Order: sequence, then structure tokens, then C-alpha cells
Amino acid sequence: MGKSERTVKFQPPGRETEASRAPSASGGSLPSTIGVGLPWRLSAGLSFWISFLVLHLLLFIPVVLMDREDGTLLPVIQVAGRSLDQIWMQLAVWRREPDLLRFNSEIVIFVALWAFFRPLRRVWVRRLFIFVYLFLFFYYLYEGASLTFFSVEPVFYTQFRMATEGFSFFLQNARVTAAFVVGTVLLIVGGAAVVARLARFVLPEENSGPATRGALVLLALLVTAQAVLRSDLQARPEMVFSSISAKLVRNIGDSRRLFQEVRRMESVQAPDSGGLDRFTLVERPPVYIIFSESYGSVLYKRNDWRERYKELAERLERKLARSGWHVASALSLAPTWGGGSWMSYTSALFGLRVSSDPQYYALLDKYQAGGYPDLGNFLKGQGYQYYRLTALSMGLPQSQWEKYASFYGVDRWLQYEDLKFVGPEYGWGPAPPDQYSLNFARETIRSETDGPFLFFTITQNSHYPWAPLPLLVDSWRQLNRPGPAPPPSSELIEHVERRQNYWNAIEYQLEMLTDFILNEPNEQAIFVLVGDHQPPRVSRREDGWDTPFHIIAKDARFVASFMEYGFTSGLAVWEPEPAFRHEGFRSLFVRQLLAAYGDGAELPPYFPEGLPVVQSGAGTESTPH
Repeated sequence: MGKSERTVKFQPPGRETEASRAPSASGGSLPSTIGVGLPWRLSAGLSFWISFLVLHLLLFIPVVLMDREDGTLLPVIQVAGRSLDQIWMQLAVWRREPDLLRFNSEIVIFVALWAFFRPLRRVWVRRLFIFVYLFLFFYYLYEGASLTFFSVEPVFYTQFRMATEGFSFFLQNARVTAAFVVGTVLLIVGGAAVVARLARFVLPEENSGPATRGALVLLALLVTAQAVLRSDLQARPEMVFSSISAKLVRNIGDSRRLFQEVRRMESVQAPDSGGLDRFTLVERPPVYIIFSESYGSVLYKRNDWRERYKELAERLERKLARSGWHVASALSLAPTWGGGSWMSYTSALFGLRVSSDPQYYALLDKYQAGGYPDLGNFLKGQGYQYYRLTALSMGLPQSQWEKYASFYGVDRWLQYEDLKFVGPEYGWGPAPPDQYSLNFARETIRSETDGPFLFFTITQNSHYPWAPLPLLVDSWRQLNRPGPAPPPSSELIEHVERRQNYWNAIEYQLEMLTDFILNEPNEQAIFVLVGDHQPPRVSRREDGWDTPFHIIAKDARFVASFMEYGFTSGLAVWEPEPAFRHEGFRSLFVRQLLAAYGDGAELPPYFPEGLPVVQSGAGTESTPH
């Protein structure tokens, strides 16, 4: 075979062989890097751009897959009726909905520098790029999860406390298998190998073509211009060209501010109870406060859910009315979104906005000896017994339960072991059917006390992933029979099915709670039903942070007294705007209890933004209404 017929071996960029550099029989030289190692034959420039785009696509694909309400593969650009400036803004600057056609500013700048400055082209520099890229990927994954599940941008200080307190609990109870761990490790290793391969095409050892270098210059200039003109936005996830440097600076700054806020909270004096010990309840109705997991105002924000919710609410309201129950409802601004139920119900019970894990744990550590004038503290002072229920089968060390009980001032905390449940369990935890847990708890309380009581719980069966669900049965005792465990839910489902699962869970929850109320034997009982936060995965940030709040009792005058504060009659709220805030509930509820059942003394004030907080050397920070 002659030289002119010699076969060219396709080598990665910068790995030419002597044969590939040898002259041909005609005196020319053979093309050296056609195909550059890809399974199909592409030019070096096309291979570069494919790899360049894939590296960016990998950064943004997690949030697009997680955020099925907003995420799209390709951006949706609105052209009709828009100016050129507005179209350019959508194309190259800012898009609210997550999509894959986005870029990291640092990668763009680094690749451009590599193309123009040969001293950078070292093996160790490419390896450093791979390491930094993996950091980028995990940060963007972390940011996407924070936005999707909690609707907030990530703050290291918040997630660190959540991880240290909650992740070990998750590992102990999530039944993580060896196969899952091995699969995760293999996925990370395989991903690193893919990134290393792509990096060889994006960072070639030889010079890139003039067209590629020219395009890189334009991209680098665009990144630089945005960094100068829109420096305040570079950290935002909506930016088409986002900067990891800006994200880290913002994250660290937010972490420092939150750390200082927590330090201030640790030095804060307990809010003044307003002299509540001088007030007396002449009548002491039993009080049930039930937070319903993932019961959010998103039900009002989507046309398909709104119509179904209206029909469901009206049907359940009629059932309650036929038995003499009255309902007042409002939307309340919750302190958390998509998760963190403990912050939501603590805000309501304590009359203090608790919007981050570090704040919550600062309170938990500070008030172990009691002394916080929360709702439970007030009612216990009126002779109530305070009961709580946690039905999760996940276990906590007894010392941890004691810490929580001391913090909330609970007299009797019913746990999974107390339920004597032998039937199938469901959902997160997993947990028994809520119908069984709530009725068992009520029967236990009534067998233990003839006096007034406060009962608090948060439901479990409407927790994500909302499937499978138990059946609603005529007698709750029927549920306590051995049977096969329901099949586990899967993440690999269509989004329309996930939305349907959520609706099914809310429908079950409201049907079950209505049944629970209708079977209440005490005519004086008061029920407070509250949504803890918007549901993750099926709501959007634009749906807001508000959740439904219901006051239900047979005392029509007591229920109607809440109308003065933005509540409306019935289960549904047809003007879905938040009327108050979770942290305003404690003072409002105490005020209305005393108005209806007190001794006629002058009523304590209502603090819509929470109880007044006093810091050392400072004044109060809340205004009564």
C-alpha cells in the first residue's frame, strides 16, 4: 500500500501521531483531527461546539427535570407585541422559567482564554477544569433543589443546619440499600468520566479555528458586558449567563446575615405574654389544631384544581352545616414553601415568624426550660392538658423526643409505638392512615382526661409523593388489620399523574378531616385546620406562600368573630389573597377565645406580625392591632 493510500487514525485533539503529520505523496499533509474521537466523524469545530453545549446542558438539566411546573427543554420566547429590547432580554439576559439553553459565565471566559493563550494548555489545568466543573454541577443541582422544593435560593448556613440535624435522621430511617449507594457512586464516577471526555474536545491542545475563536470572543464580550451592566443580577438563577462567583458571594453574604440574625435571636428575651395570666376562660372548649401537610393555596391558582376544589369545599361544607358546624376560612402567609413544616406550625403556635432551620434550632436550644409564652403555655395555664401526635414510623432517640416535648411544653406525646398499629403503612415515614391515627389519639385522650385539652398534630398521608393512599372507611378500627404493604411510589411518572396524585391526597385529607369533625362527641369543640406550606413539585413560585386556614366550631358567634380579621364564611376563600400571617395566629386565637369564653375583662391585643420581641438594649419590634 502506498503512502497516499495510508489509513488515517482518528486521534483526540493534541494527540497527533508521526504518521498523521507525515507528508502525503503529493507533498501536502493529511488532515489530522477529523472526527476527534467521536463515534461519528465531525469536524473539530463542530465537535467543540457540541461538547461545549453539552457541558452547559448538564448543569441545567437537573432543575428542568425537577421543576416540571416551570421547566422547559428549550426557552419559550414571546415575540408578539414585544420590542427588540424585550426580545433580546429574553434571548440573552433573563428568563424566569428554567430551560437548557443557558450558560455559566466562568466556563465561557475560561474556554475563551484557553483558545487564545497557549501557556494555559497544560494537562493539570484541564484536570483542574474537570474538578471545578464537577463542583459547578453539584452547586447548580443544589440550587435547583432549593428552588424547586423550597422556592428559595440556597443559603449555606440554612442547609448546613438542616443537613446536620435532618440528614442523619433520613439515613437512619430511609432504608437506603447497598445497591443504591453503589449505583450513586458509579453514577458519579461515570459522570466524571463523561466530563473528562468532553473537556478534551472543549479544551484542545491545538488552536481552534478562526470561526470558533471569533464566536468565543463574542460570548466572552457578552458575559463581560452583563457582569458590568447587571452585576446585581449575576447570582440569580433566571440569568441566561449566570456566574458561580456571584452565586457564592451572595450565598456567603446571606449566610452571614442569617448567622447574625440567629445570634440576635439567641440573645432575645422571651416575648411579653401581655399579662395573659390575669385572664380567665370561664368556659374551656377542647381545641384541636391540625396542620394538613402540603395543603396549599395552589388549589386556588390553577383553573382545573380551582373548580374541583370549589365543588369539594362546597360539598364538605354542606355536610358540616347539616350537623351544626360553622366554618370561617382565610389564606395565611406561611413562613416556608414546599417543606419545613416544623417552621410553619411553630410560627403559628409561638406567634413568631420562624423561616429558617437555624432560627428554629436556636429557639429549640434556647427554650429547653420552657418560658416561651406560646399557645400551649397559655392554655396549660387555663387548666388544659396538652397532647401531641406524631404518627411516623421513623424513630428518633428518646432524648430527642424529650427535647422537643420540653420545647413545646407537651404533657403527653403520642408516638407511633403508642398507636398499636398492625396494618399497612403509607407514604413518607411510612405512617398509618391518618384516619386511624387521629381517631386513636382522640379516643386515648378522652380515656385519660375529663378536662379540657389541646390536641396538636400534622397529617402524614398528604405528604409528598402523595401515593399510595389509604382508603377512607366507615369505622377507623377496620384499618388496624394486617395486610400487604402498598407498592412504593415511583418518581418515574408523568407530571400529569403527579398532579393527580396530589389532588387525590388533598381530597382524601379533607374528606377524612370532615369525617373526623363530624364524629366529635363534644359539642363545644373547636377545630383549627391549617395548611403548612405549598406542595413541592406541583406548584410554582408565582403561586405564592399562602395556605388555607379554617376555624370550625358549632358556636356560630365564635366562628363569626374571625370575620373582622379577613376570614370569610365557608371552607373556601373566593378572593385568594392572604388575610393574615401564620405568626399572627397565636395572639388572634387567644384574643377570640377570651372574647367568646372569657370573664369579660379587657381583651389582649392582636399582633398580626407576631408577638413583640425585645432585644437587650432595644425596643419592641411588633405593632398590635
